[in-house]
Amino acid sequence: MRGPRIREGFPGQRLVVLPPQIVSHALRLPVCELLFPTHIGGFNQAKYHFVERRHGTAQHILIICLAGMGTCRVGAKTWRLEKGHGIVLPPETYHRYQADQEQPWTILWVHFVGGAASAYASALDVTLTEPRFWIGDLALVIDAFEETYRYVLSGYTDRDLLGLSTSLSHLLGLCRIHQKLPGLRRRMAEDRILRSIHYMRQNLSRPITLKDCAHSAGWSEAHFSLIFRRQTNLAPIRYLTRLKIHRACELLKTTDLSIQEVAREIGFEDQFYFSRLFHRHLRMAPTSYRREFSLTGLSATR
Repeated sequence: MRGPRIREGFPGQRLVVLPPQIVSHALRLPVCELLFPTHIGGFNQAKYHFVERRHGTAQHILIICLAGMGTCRVGAKTWRLEKGHGIVLPPETYHRYQADQEQPWTILWVHFVGGAASAYASALDVTLTEPRFWIGDLALVIDAFEETYRYVLSGYTDRDLLGLSTSLSHLLGLCRIHQKLPGLRRRMAEDRILRSIHYMRQNLSRPITLKDCAHSAGWSEAHFSLIFRRQTNLAPIRYLTRLKIHRACELLKTTDLSIQEVAREIGFEDQFYFSRLFHRHLRMAPTSYRREFSLTGLSATR
C-alpha cells in the first residue's frame, strides 16, 4: 500500500534556501559567479520522501545517498540509488525522485548555478543518459558537504559567500576524485591515481615534481599525466597546487604562523612567489584572506 508523499518536513531535517537577492549578489562577485549553491540540505531516513518536477529546475541538483535506498527518474529513465551513489539532475529537465518505503534513504543534496555550473557537472563525468555515479570514499565527501553547510549558516557577507563557493567547488571535486569506476582495469588505474594523490597530500611541505608523483603511481610521467587528467580533469601539478593552496587556507585560518612560515609549510621558500600564486587562485592576498577568515584573531600583518 502506497504511503503519503512528503516533499520536506522530516524529523531532524536540514534545509536552507538562500534568498534570491543573496544569490543574485553572489553571482556578481568574482569566483562566486562561476559556482554557487541556491539550496542545500539533508534528510535522514526520509520515509515517503517524494519530489516531482515536470519541467525540472533552473539549477543543477546533486543528490548523494548515505544510507537506505531510493529511485530517481531523469527524463524517461529511472535509476536506483543506494549507499554511496550520487546523481546529478540537469536543469530544465523532468525528474522525479523518491525514497524506498521499506528502507528509506538518507541523503545530502545541493542545487547549484553559475557560469561554470555545467562545466562542473561535466567534470563529474555524468551525462543526461548516465547521471548516476558511485563514490568510493563517502567520509571525505561528507566532511566537504559539512564545510559547505557551515558556510551557509555563517552569514551572507561577501567573505562568507566566497567561502561557500569555494567549499562547494571542493565538494564537487572530491565527488569526482573518489568516484569508483566499473571494470577491474579501470579500478586499478583509479587506485594508482588515488595513491598519487595521497602521496601529494603527505608531501605538501616538499617541492615534489611531476616525476615524483608519477613514480608514486608506478607510471611514466607521460602516462601518469594522461590518466590523471582523464580522471580529475586537471593536470597533476595544477591539482597539487590546488592542494597546497587549500592547505595554506587552513593554516591562515587556524594557526598563528607568519605568511613566510605558511609558505614553507606548503613547500615554498619564496614568500612573495607564494603570495602571487595565492592571489592568482583566490583573487586576494594571503594577508587579506587571514583578515577575513582567521579563527585566531591574529592580525593580518603577519
